[in-house]
Amino acid sequence: MALGAVSVVRAAADNPVHGHYPPGQTGLRGAAFSQPGWSITDFNRFFTNLEIKDEAGNTIGHAGELRYANIAVISWTSDLQILGMNYGAYLGIPFATGNLNPDSTGESSIGLGDIIATPLALYGTSRDFDYQLQFSVWAPSGEFKFGGSGNRGSGFWSLIYSAGAVWYPTGERDGWSASAVARIEQNFQQTQTAITPGDNFDIDWGIGKMLEVAGHAFDLGLSGFATWQITTQSGGASMGRYHYYGVGPEIGTAIDRQWAARVRLQWEFGTENAAQGNNIWLIINYQP
Repeated sequence: MALGAVSVVRAAADNPVHGHYPPGQTGLRGAAFSQPGWSITDFNRFFTNLEIKDEAGNTIGHAGELRYANIAVISWTSDLQILGMNYGAYLGIPFATGNLNPDSTGESSIGLGDIIATPLALYGTSRDFDYQLQFSVWAPSGEFKFGGSGNRGSGFWSLIYSAGAVWYPTGERDGWSASAVARIEQNFQQTQTAITPGDNFDIDWGIGKMLEVAGHAFDLGLSGFATWQITTQSGGASMGRYHYYGVGPEIGTAIDRQWAARVRLQWEFGTENAAQGNNIWLIINYQP
């Protein structure tokens, strides 16, 4: 058992430090127009780190970890228009049960992670499209100590630049939809290690259709993600860049006028220089 723990830690150390964003957080209609007002969205993510992959995609360690993260997002959209788009902002506060990178010796207790603030979010709409632009700041608010077992944060700041759109082929919001949200994450130096993680590029996507069953509307389809490290990490051991992908089914529905729920399953594949596992998202939204 001790040898297994050592091999996982060594394998994790051979992987680059990852960015903050958990790929797959937005799926079907991920860039949908946000109506003026405020809302609370609770993201519950159950995820596994099963195998540690090297730069050739070979398995070099087995983690066998099950973790949980909760991200409460408070969003606000106004009637104020900038460039013909509605202005908004949001704040995300995460809690998690494990380190950002795999570590089988990590504590399982839940703790505050790194908070994300989005002071600029623009939402637009037309007959066939919804679209958005966002600028976000990820703060190192979670605990991070080099070699620590209770880490829930990353120890570095990041800036996120996002753009996305949803296409409605018939112009109807109750029919087919195809969506994509692209993000560039600019990562800064991890002060305790002098490591500057490479920047990363993420795409979340979804293809779905609204269906009515027994008089109730469901948004059903397939969603996934792709993430690539686009600049090489500086500091620490010399290593290549990471990438991995995920895909799976998704279903969402309005519970009543104020509440909605969504379930998203995604299996990861094509992983290099990262941990590979699976994700279950349970998302609850409230709009007064």
